[in-house]
Amino acid sequence: MSSHKVLLFILAVYLLLAGICMVFPEDGLHSGSVSLRFPTISEMAESFVPGEPEPEGPSPEELIRQRLEALRQTEHERLDTFMRTSPSRICFPNDDATLFDPFFRAMESAGKEHVRILHYGDSQLEEDRVTSTIRAGLQEKFGGGGPGLLPFGRPYYTLCVSQSSTASLRRSIVFGEGGKRSDGRYGVMGQCARIDTSVYTTVSAVKSNLSPSRRFSRLTLLAGNVGGSLNVKCGSRQVKLGPVADASGVGRIVIDLPDSSTSVRFSTWGSADIYGMQLDDTLGVSVDNIPMRGCSGTVFTRISSAQLRDYAEHDNVRMVILQFGGNSMPYRKSGKAISEYKASIEKQIRHLRSVMPDAAILFIGPSDMSTSVNGRMQTYPHLPMMVDSLKAAALNSGAAYWDLYQAMGGKDSMVKWVKARPQLAGTDYVHFTPRGAEAMGKMFFESLMLYYDYYRLRRYGSIERQ
Repeated sequence: MSSHKVLLFILAVYLLLAGICMVFPEDGLHSGSVSLRFPTISEMAESFVPGEPEPEGPSPEELIRQRLEALRQTEHERLDTFMRTSPSRICFPNDDATLFDPFFRAMESAGKEHVRILHYGDSQLEEDRVTSTIRAGLQEKFGGGGPGLLPFGRPYYTLCVSQSSTASLRRSIVFGEGGKRSDGRYGVMGQCARIDTSVYTTVSAVKSNLSPSRRFSRLTLLAGNVGGSLNVKCGSRQVKLGPVADASGVGRIVIDLPDSSTSVRFSTWGSADIYGMQLDDTLGVSVDNIPMRGCSGTVFTRISSAQLRDYAEHDNVRMVILQFGGNSMPYRKSGKAISEYKASIEKQIRHLRSVMPDAAILFIGPSDMSTSVNGRMQTYPHLPMMVDSLKAAALNSGAAYWDLYQAMGGKDSMVKWVKARPQLAGTDYVHFTPRGAEAMGKMFFESLMLYYDYYRLRRYGSIERQ
C-alpha cells in the first residue's frame, strides 16, 4: 500500500473516532450495572498535545538524600574541627577515635547488660568530686543508678551518699599509710577492711543529690580470706559466705533491695577481708569513684592481677579512667625524674590493659598548679613538660589522654580559677572546689559525648539526641 493511502486511512480512522465522540453522550450509556463511556473531543485533543515538561532538578527522594548528606557533612566538619583544634578534645593513639567504639557499643547496650566504669585518681577525686558529675551525665543518658563501689567499715561522706559504721576496722591499703599485703589482695579499690566483729552499716543518699545515683536496687559485698563464714543481714534476709574457692579469692554476697531505694541498713559479722560494697541498679551504667590520696598512679602492679581481672570480667568493666600526676608535680622537677615517672605510668597502663583487655583506658593529666615565683603565683615551670610526658606515656601504651591542663585554660589558669567568684579552686592553688570539680566533670563529660556523636554518625549516619 502506498504511503498516501496509509495517511488517508489514519485520517479516516481519526475522523470516525471524532464522529463517535460527537454523538456519544458525555456521561456515557448505562444498562443496569454496565456502563459504557467514550472520550470527548477535548479529551482526545489533549492526548495529542505534549504534556507538561518534567520539572528540573532532583526528585524528592534524591533531594531528601542530598539534604541528609549535607547535614551529615556539617556534623562531620563540626566534629572534625573539635577533634583537631579544641583544647578540651580527647587525644588518641595515632589520632584514631575508633578506639572508643567498643566502649560506646557497650554503653548503647547498657539497658540489657550492666556496664561499669572505674575512675581512679588522687585527692582531686575525694568526696566523689568530678566522678559524681560524670556518673550523673552517663546514668541520665544511658540508664542506671546508685553510687557504685564504696569502702566498707568506716564513716564516709561523698556528694552522693553518707555512710556510717559502728566499728572502725583495721585496713590494708596499697597506697599511702596503712598495712601492706605481700599477696597483693587489696581488692579493686586498693584497700580492704578486716572484720572480726559485728558491724552495723547505714548508707543514705544525701538530700542535695538529685541525680540517678541517689536510687539503687542491689547491695553487693565483695569479700575474701573468710575465716569460717561472713554473714550479712539486711531486713528480713540473711546471707552467709563461706571460704572462697575462686582463684581470685573474691566472693560476693548479693542482696536485692526494693526498687528505687535511697537508703540501706545492714549488719555484718564473722571473719573476712571486705574489699568494698556496691550499691547499683541491675542494669544501666555504674561509675566507681576510687580516690587514692597521695598516690601518683604507680600502684596497680602491686594489686593482685587475679582480683583486678575478676572484677573486670564479673562486672563488665568497659572503661578505666586514671587521673594522676598532681602528686608528682612538686617533686619531679628534672627531665630525668619526669622521664622515670613517664616510664612508670606506661608500665601501669600496659598492666591494666593486660588484665582488663575489654576496657578502654583513658588518662586524665594534672590540672594547672601554681607556686610562688618571685613572690607571684605562677604555673610550676616544669608542669608543661610533665603534661607532655604523661600524654606521650598514655598514647605510647595504647590509652587515650585528656589534657586537663589545657582544658582549664593552660598556663596560669589556676590563678584565675582561685580568683573566680564563686571560687573554682582552693587557695592551695592545687585542688578544685566542689563547684570547680563539677565544672571540670561537665567539661570532660561533654567532650566524651562529642566522641559518642562521632561514633553514631559513622555507624548510623545520624546523631540521635537522647
